[in-house]
Amino acid sequence: MMTGPTDRPIPDVAELAARRAAKAERAQRRDLATVLTTIGIAAVVVVVTLVFRLLEIFGSDGIRVPVQFVGLTAAIPDGVAGAEVQVSDGVVVVSDLPVATFASVVLAAVLPAAASLIVIVCAALVFRRLWRGETFAPGTARLVTIASFAILGGWFAASLFGTMASNGALALLTDDGDFSVTFEVTWLPVLAALALAGLAIAFRAGERLRADTDGLV
Repeated sequence: MMTGPTDRPIPDVAELAARRAAKAERAQRRDLATVLTTIGIAAVVVVVTLVFRLLEIFGSDGIRVPVQFVGLTAAIPDGVAGAEVQVSDGVVVVSDLPVATFASVVLAAVLPAAASLIVIVCAALVFRRLWRGETFAPGTARLVTIASFAILGGWFAASLFGTMASNGALALLTDDGDFSVTFEVTWLPVLAALALAGLAIAFRAGERLRADTDGLV
């Protein structure tokens, strides 16, 4: 510490650098706390949404099954003569479901929520590594890969078991099964999973580069 003409203490360069480093570290801690709090809130929202979803499905009047329709039209109540509306989805209430259909209803709700929690946990671990400066530490690429497969698996489970539940419920309520629908592909989750897979490849390349660099030191 030095003093100037006015006898004011003038901090030296080392002290200024230490203050700036401490300030930067506090800012990083706040950023990490914000990210982890947001991730925690997201996890709670997923769990609460799943609970309410299950309570909605298993109502007091029966099991509510979301169903899909293809080519179904219905007359508009109090509409002009011949006025119809295209119905693409709805909810049917069934009191007794076959075991396979019942399992499909439950899995269509639970598995996507479980996949979302996996993605949230992987994101929390990756952000923690980034905050510690361990961007290319071994295991980061694996976490991103797991998140990618979780997104893909959650989407596949929701689509597959949702379709099975819809067809099973409609088959129970109809005689000819004309309302059955087929598996449809939604590209947004697939593209998100591919984007994370590409990011995992980049992390893996960084891990190899870091390992090679550490071997030269």
